[in-house]
Amino acid sequence: MDNLDEVKPANKFWRAVVFAVLFILPIGSLFYLYKGRTHSRTAKAELENLGQVDGFNLMNQQNQAITPSGLHGKVTIINFLPTDLSKAKLLSDRIAKVHQSFDETDDVIFLSFIIPDSTKTLLQTATELGIEDHQQWYLLGTSTDEWQRLSKNVYHLPNVENGVAMADTSLQIRKLYDINNNQQMGRMIEHVAKVVPKQKRR
Repeated sequence: MDNLDEVKPANKFWRAVVFAVLFILPIGSLFYLYKGRTHSRTAKAELENLGQVDGFNLMNQQNQAITPSGLHGKVTIINFLPTDLSKAKLLSDRIAKVHQSFDETDDVIFLSFIIPDSTKTLLQTATELGIEDHQQWYLLGTSTDEWQRLSKNVYHLPNVENGVAMADTSLQIRKLYDINNNQQMGRMIEHVAKVVPKQKRR
């Protein structure tokens, strides 16, 4: 009798395991899959069409000419830096956190526009701002008028120094974000992941 009493609880245990594997786990997986797809659709639905990136031809910190045509096929994250280097460093530090999510990813480029200090090279300024990835993050020097034109008329940033824009691979501006809003910056990472064609690694 003792042996039979031991077998019955064991049978019940294994029946419970089989039931969980056959029924509960698949239902749970379907629920999370559905939840993930709904979340993905919501993220895509938040993207807008805010205009096309207009022409510019600017030099970056490596003395390379950067134009919109050269960015075609890339997702670009764009911000504008003030001439006050201490304020610019705070903003660059925020962008650097986003950069970490796409570091070494060929299809994502970061553009930071700045009115350069005539006493320094752009490379020196980039170093002071903590921009080290010169293949993926371009510091672009502009005139005051060009800085204003690009920020207001091309990228449509309402609050220029706190604004970030994201453009897709066809150079269509898809969304604007507040650089100081952690939730919006996190959402931007999700949005970029939705429009990046392939996560090719360098």
